[in-house]
Formats: sequence, structure tokens, C-alpha cells
Amino acid sequence: MTVEQTVREAFATGGRVRFDPRTPQRERTVRGELLSSLLADLPLDGLRGAALRLVGANVVGPFALEGLRVDHVIDLRDCTFEQPPDLRLARLVALRMRGCRVPGLFGRNLRVGSDLVLEAGFTSDGAVDLTDASVEGTLRLAGAVLRAKGDHALLAARVRVSGSLQAIALRAGGEVRLRGANIGGNVHLGGARLVNAGQNALDATGATIAGNLLCDTEGGRFTVEGRVLLDGARVGGSAVFSGARLHGGVADRPVLVIPRGTADEAAALVADRIRVEGNVELDDGFTSSGTVRLPNAEIGGYLRLSGARIGRREAVAEPDDRPGEAGQRIPVALHADGIQVRGDLEARGASDGGGSRGDALCAYGQVRLVDAHVRGSASLSGARLHGPGIDVLFADRLRVGGTLFLRDLRAQGSLRLQNAEIGSTLDCSGASLLSPRRRPDGTVKPSLDARVASIGKDLLCSHGFTAAGGVRIRLAEVGKMATFAGARLGGPGGGTALNAYGLHARQLVLRLDEEHAPVGRVLLTRCAATAVQDGPGLWAATGGVDVDDFTFRSIASTPPVDVRTRLRWLREVQPDFAPGPYEQLAAVYRDGGEEELAQLVQIAKQHRRYSELGVAGRVWGALQRWTVGYGYRPWLAIAWLTAFGLFGALWFLGHEMPRLNEDESPSWNPWLLSVDLLVPIVDLGQDGKWRFSGVSQWISSTLIAVGWILASTAAAGAARVLKRV
Repeated sequence: MTVEQTVREAFATGGRVRFDPRTPQRERTVRGELLSSLLADLPLDGLRGAALRLVGANVVGPFALEGLRVDHVIDLRDCTFEQPPDLRLARLVALRMRGCRVPGLFGRNLRVGSDLVLEAGFTSDGAVDLTDASVEGTLRLAGAVLRAKGDHALLAARVRVSGSLQAIALRAGGEVRLRGANIGGNVHLGGARLVNAGQNALDATGATIAGNLLCDTEGGRFTVEGRVLLDGARVGGSAVFSGARLHGGVADRPVLVIPRGTADEAAALVADRIRVEGNVELDDGFTSSGTVRLPNAEIGGYLRLSGARIGRREAVAEPDDRPGEAGQRIPVALHADGIQVRGDLEARGASDGGGSRGDALCAYGQVRLVDAHVRGSASLSGARLHGPGIDVLFADRLRVGGTLFLRDLRAQGSLRLQNAEIGSTLDCSGASLLSPRRRPDGTVKPSLDARVASIGKDLLCSHGFTAAGGVRIRLAEVGKMATFAGARLGGPGGGTALNAYGLHARQLVLRLDEEHAPVGRVLLTRCAATAVQDGPGLWAATGGVDVDDFTFRSIASTPPVDVRTRLRWLREVQPDFAPGPYEQLAAVYRDGGEEELAQLVQIAKQHRRYSELGVAGRVWGALQRWTVGYGYRPWLAIAWLTAFGLFGALWFLGHEMPRLNEDESPSWNPWLLSVDLLVPIVDLGQDGKWRFSGVSQWISSTLIAVGWILASTAAAGAARVLKRV
């Protein structure tokens, strides 16, 4: 019996024909025309048990079922085809080709009533075309090997699969196209290796997946050489890329980056506008040498980036001596502008209990979260962000419903959080921010820029927080406490260590170590706080402290300091006199019941004021200071009057003066005379009645002058006090 006769008889009964692969090829060769005719010529009401089942056959010639309806199972295992099977527009009840080797497969508009099985070593040396195909069961590609002679290994645009797509350990040399595909179950790509360097390796743009997208380590590590496109895809479950490795990328046209420069985005994963009802997991060893794009994505669960490594180290080399050069090209690691995450964003590392962290996000290039919205909390604690000379975290208008954790973050570059809205706490405790962004003139921008930010609870920049470029929280609103206890602010090339202009907080803690005083200026102008805690380190800032219109209700220091120390701090940080800081400090002491301390502050204010005037002003100030204490010590005037009055009385007790007019006979009284000379305007009947000569004339003139001086200074001081009241 010939081979073809055997195949005919087995087909009629649905039996399986096995060929020994050790036999010569001619002894297991079957014409494709024969197989096609068996399936095409059998009437619909023919043999009900008929099925084509071959193992190890060598099929020569065309195997063409184009446009045919076949109601019998086609089960081919380990068969070899000389020409690509032509299944275009065919309607098949079942097709299984495990381990088969084909030069390609034509299956456009193919309809399969059950599973389509191209797995277990199925090998194609050309494109497998399943464009617009429909599979009523599962599309199985597990272990398949697709070697494209052109650009595409699998063409399955708009394919409709009612079940799952099983492609674990798939090997594809060329593009796997699933653009617009509709998968009713999960997509399993764990352990798959897709290679199309410099081009798209997986294109699932606009695909709809009812279940999960699993590109993880099940069956081996999911590995891609090329770009993965998921633009506009819809995933009903979770998108899991845990442990995946994406190498290379494709660069699109440059994108302008505010305020200057262009984004260098050689993207490895492009998921613009993707919508995932579950979680997105890019964690546990996920590696991408190109940009990961998630702009305007919608994630129903959490976004997990812990343990991910994104970008290339060489892309973020230290900036050279050309200051403006780094701003021309901005390497981007994660682009997630406008992303919406209904759960948490997790990029933190797990603590080992000893303070160190591991398995956190490591990014080489900029992490962009502009206009992003995280309804839960966002944690980058322990993350490593590398972008020296650029904004390594660009998150303007970021909204976080809970807490934004940046604890123990290590950043080479600046963090930009302008206009951010944090529902609870911004926790930067222990963070180290070095190599801040540079301006074209070579000066540095703030390491942490949170201007006009709104923080519902606390701003924590303590426990070793370091910002080499300083911190800018200009016009920020903090619901409770803003603390910089023990922080290290500023560094070489930075003009401002802390810019808190217009900051509003209930409690402001500026308890800085004196040995780590801020390097640069501290700006507290128009800052408002209910309670302030400071320390010597704050007032030792190398660029001084601006405290104009700085308002607070209470102030304390650790260790405690007296009022004279605070006045010395004010003198040291104010190159020019301004009354506001003195008035504010005096008001705090007065409201606290420390009236004497408030007077000391007011006296120091007047002393500073007059000390910066001309010679006449300084003399007049000195007179007010020593005579009436600028009006705040009226008892001094009484003391001076008493002293001079006593001196005059004692002098005139031993030096009686002759009458000025012999026609009058006044009664000599040295005590009344001394008082009459000292007190202006008031006439006690002694002044103008006696002729003074010699030393007595000088003493009387001195008493008159002293009286007028004391009266004038007392009046000026009283007017100042009344005006203050």
C-alpha cells in the first residue's frame, strides 16, 4: 500500500498516520494537493468520523484550503511543508500543527471553530499571517519559533480570539503584530523572546484584552530586542511585566521639554493612553534600556515599579564644563505625564531593618509625572534616580491623594514638584539630592523645587536630608508642620539654600546644626507660621537670612537662647536696618507676657536705627538711649533729674547767690532753685531772681540745658510709646 493510500484510508476513519522520522524522506512524503482534495471533496454529510491526522509527514506542493469550509479536524504533528499552507478565508472546525515546520502560513480571515494550535516546536521560516482571523477557542503559540525573512514574524492585526492567547516561551525573529486584536481571555507571553532590533518587536496598539497581559517570568524571562507598542490598548485585568527585560528602543521625533531642551526618548515600551482595569507591574527585576512611556494611561489598581531598572547609565554621564550643554538633551527613563492611578504608586525598596533599602526603582534619566494623578499614596523611598544636571524627577502639578514618600531617596539631579498637590505628607526624610540642575550660566537650580505646592499635612525634610542645590518652597501651603531639622542645605554654586518666601505652615522647624549651616541665603520673607523652632545653624547661613515680613506667634530654640542672643542673630543677618523683624519679635514676647523682653527688643531696634544715621542722628539717639531708653525707660529721666537736682542743690547750699534786683526780696532756697532751673516752663519763683557768676553760672546753665534735653527726649519717647499703643 502506498503512502497516499494509507493516508486516504486513515482519513476516512479518523485514524492517525505516523511516519518514522528515521525513514527516508521519500517514504513519508505526501502531496499537499491530496490533503487539500481529501478535505475539499468530502461532502458535508459525508463520513462523520473523518479527520486528517498525520505525524512526521513531509508535505510537498501546495496545501491550499482558501475559501473552503472544513468540518473535520486537522491535526498535524511534526510535519514539514515545502510551501506555506494557504488557509485564507477558510472555515475550519479545528487546526492543530504542533511541532510542524512551514516556510510561512497564509491565514488571513481564517475562521477556526475551536483552538488554533501552533505550539510545541511549531517553526515558521516566514511570516505567519493571521490578519483578521477569528478563533473560537484559544490561540496556542507556546514554544513556537517564528523566523521572519522580512520584517514580520506574526501578522495578527485585528485577530479575534474568544479564549486566551498562549504564547509562553515563544521565539520570534521579527515583528509580532497584534494591532487591534481582541482577546477574550489572558495573553501569556512569559518566557517569550521577541527580537526585532531597532524596530517594533511587539505591536499591540489598540488591542483589547479581557483578561491579564502576562509578560513575566513564567516559563522563563520575557525578553525583547526592539520596541513594545501598547498604545491605546485596553486590558480588563492586570498588565504584568515583572522580571521582563526590554533591550534597545526606537526613537521618535524629538519632544520639546520645558523650559529648554528636547527629550531623548529611545522608547522600549510605549503604552500611551493604555487603560488597565487592574494593576500594572513593572517590578522584581524589570529592566528596560530604553524609555518606558505611560503618558495619559489609566490604571484601575496600583502601579508597581519596585526593583525596576530603567534607562542606560551612559545616557546620563556627568555634565562637562559647558554649563548650557546638558539642557539641550534630556534623557528620559519614565514618561508618565497625565497618568491616572486609582491605587498606589509603588517604587520603593524594602527595608532590611538596618536602615538600608534594596529592590527600589533605579532610573537613569528623567522620571516624568507632569499632571499625573495618584489617588492613593506614591512611594519612591530608597529609589535611585540618576540625572546629574537635569530635573531627574519632573512632576509639576502632580496630585497625590495620600502621602508622597521620598524617604532615603538618592537622586543625582533636581526634584521638581511645582504646583503639586499632596493630600497628606511629603516625606523627604533622609533623602540625598546631589548634582542639581544647572542654568546656562553655570549656577545651580534648587535640588527640591516645590514652589506653590499644596501639602495637606507635613513637609518632612529632616533626619539627614541633603539638598546640594537648596530647597525652594516659595508660596507653598503646608497644613501642619514643615521641618528641616538636621538638614543640610545648599552647596557650591548655589545662591539660595532655602527659599521659603510666602510659605504658610502651622509649625516651622528650622533647627539646623551649626556645623552644617546652610550654604547660601535663607529667604523667609513673608513666611507665616504659628510656631517656629530654630537653632544657631539657621542664623549662621553663609548668605544671611532674609526675615522681612516673617510672621509667627511663638518662637523657641534648641538649646534655649535668651533675647540678647536673638538680637545678635538679627544684627548678624541684617546688613541694613529694617524695623519689621524687631517688631515681630517684640510682639511675640509681649503676647507671651514677657513685657521686659519686648522692651529690650524695642530698645535694640531704636539703637540699630539711630546707629545707621549721620553724626547728629547718632548723637540724638545716644541721648535718648541713655536718658529715657528711647521712651521705653521713663524712670531714667527721673533718675537723671533727681541726680542733677541733687547736685545743683548741694552746690547752691554752699554758694548763695546775690539778688538780681535789690527792689525784690526773694527767699533763698537752693532746693527750689535747682528744681526751677531743671524743669522748663514751670516757675517756682527762684529762676531769674539771682545773679550767677563764675562756676555757679556754668552750673545753672548746665541745669537749664539738661532740663530741656531731658524734657525733649522724654516727650519724644512718650510720643513713640503712645503711637505704639
